[in-house]
Amino acid sequence: MTATDTRRVARRDKRRLILDAAAPIFGDEGYERASIDAIAASAGVSKPTIYSYFGGKEQLFRESVADSALEQNAQVLEVIQRLDLSAHGWLASLRELGMKLVECQRTPCAVFLARMIAAETARDPEVYRVVRAKAMTPILESLAGRLAMLGNAGHLTVPDPALAARQFLALISAEIPELTEHGTRTVPDDRVRAAVDAGLDTFLRAHARREQPAR
Repeated sequence: MTATDTRRVARRDKRRLILDAAAPIFGDEGYERASIDAIAASAGVSKPTIYSYFGGKEQLFRESVADSALEQNAQVLEVIQRLDLSAHGWLASLRELGMKLVECQRTPCAVFLARMIAAETARDPEVYRVVRAKAMTPILESLAGRLAMLGNAGHLTVPDPALAARQFLALISAEIPELTEHGTRTVPDDRVRAAVDAGLDTFLRAHARREQPAR
């Protein structure tokens, strides 16, 4: 490795340290109360180092949100791509997909994103646009593609895969914010699964082929 390569790796590592330190502080404190001093101390770097990498608090916040969105995106896309399309396995796999997607929504990363969107979008609309571009749109497109495959295989009726993907996500998640009090309360897995199954049953009543049982 050349000296230039070493410097590039060191720069990436330091940037990673800052982003890893910033996410929980922004998540716990919000944009206004979070301080560069606290983030610098947690990352083990100086304040000037943070400014040299990110320019200021606002840009650091946006990049922290984008980084968390990418992390969440990777987890969810992996789950969606594992959906079983076979005749004997698709329904159980779709139920398991619903549960896995909700589990992803309950991770610290997802809770951070939800809090930031709710708290900061009015102050800075770019926050929502970042999350939509980095996480929401790719997830919806991937899920729409898999639902379309289930339609092509004759398991579902999916005239509009993009709309079906939005409906699927909305229905499996419908009870979760209230159950978990927006991520602040631990809920038993069996209660979460019951909520996910109820949402999926509603989805299947709209989209399952007539000859297919809903359960």
